[in-house]
Amino acid sequence: MKKSHRFRNTLLVIVVLGIVLAIAVLLGAFRSSRVAPGVDTPLSSDQMQQLLPRGRELALAGDCFGCHSKPQGPRAAGGVPIATPFGTLHSTNITPDTTYGIGQYTRADFHRVLRDGIAPGGRNLYPAMPFVFTQITRPQDIDALYAYIMSLPPVAEPNVANTGVFTLPVRPFMNFWALLEFPERTAPQQAGRSEQWLRGGYLVEGLAHCAACHTPRNALMGVDFSRHLQGGDKIDGVVVPDITPNTLAQRGFDVESLTRYLRTGLSAQGTSFAGMHTVTHFSTSQMEPADVQSMATYLLTAKDGKIPEPSPPPAPLPQASQGDLQPGRWAYMSACAGCHGAEGKGIPNVAPAMLGNAMLAMDSPDNLITVVLHGIETQTFPNGQRMYAMPGFAGRLSSEEIASLATWARAQWGGQSQPVSARQVEQLMPGAK
Repeated sequence: MKKSHRFRNTLLVIVVLGIVLAIAVLLGAFRSSRVAPGVDTPLSSDQMQQLLPRGRELALAGDCFGCHSKPQGPRAAGGVPIATPFGTLHSTNITPDTTYGIGQYTRADFHRVLRDGIAPGGRNLYPAMPFVFTQITRPQDIDALYAYIMSLPPVAEPNVANTGVFTLPVRPFMNFWALLEFPERTAPQQAGRSEQWLRGGYLVEGLAHCAACHTPRNALMGVDFSRHLQGGDKIDGVVVPDITPNTLAQRGFDVESLTRYLRTGLSAQGTSFAGMHTVTHFSTSQMEPADVQSMATYLLTAKDGKIPEPSPPPAPLPQASQGDLQPGRWAYMSACAGCHGAEGKGIPNVAPAMLGNAMLAMDSPDNLITVVLHGIETQTFPNGQRMYAMPGFAGRLSSEEIASLATWARAQWGGQSQPVSARQVEQLMPGAK
């Protein structure tokens, strides 16, 4: 009996300690601040004015307006939906409006948002705000970003309500998430690296938060840094590609061509579309050329410090000319060749080339299938360039025809031998679950 009594007492102590520990975590007792000292002192008007040019560049690097501006809405007023497995988040108004925006944020408030992921009042932010990345931003750069954002015209646009689990009072539970998924990170520093590489790493790994999309997420929606930049989960139905140095080189990129792609959204490997078009449109096309080149240099530099040689486009596979793939070729000729060309060379300012197009060389055919099914709206690029709308072929071509077309195009221009099935097409059709 005494042993049983001692066991119950021990178990009770463990349970009580567990509850106390859980409450402490819930209240943020174990979250330490990464904010630099001295930011409680407000910046003067002259200091704010002097910081504006640097702040603008940093806001562009962070794609602040791409995330916080609806396509047809006022700049930085929020409302952009961000789909998650648990519901839809909506980006918030970051104009200096004092009612709906961040007009009442102090300098210290702004630092804590970017470094700690905590808004005024101790309100935990969801990691759709990429504080996992922006935490490495230098204090003087956060000041510059603060000065620039506060110089924007205030917009009295109410924030859009979130859906799903985010309608519940779950923000305190982000303290548990932060313990597991918010590692302390610093800007890349390696002996012997160039200033250009260091600048690129600071932007890519920080404000530009490339890995937020291009790295897989784990079950808790934390960034899986063990697979850094190896391709992310689907976003709005589009597979996010691997952008590690060797893969970029295999797709034919060198520093010059990757810089040009980021600055224009156009390349021999294809045009930016979906979420990447938002990045090139709002962010990299407007940044200083030197910063964009620094990002390209960092992305293309392998661990050994070398930049891999770009590979030529994949050669057509033998089966591309075989009889069993010819229905796919005929489908391409009847539906696609008028714009993309019989030899896949495309038409400037009309349709991108298929020859050398990186989408066709991806292991997954989903992006190709999605584009064929749903089409792409007319897209504008810098210097007045554009690609005209491509119609979707859902309902015009059968799932078997689209599968055949994709199989042949991937064998012809992507070096991919894995056939595409009608079932794969049907899973991506409008309304499919």
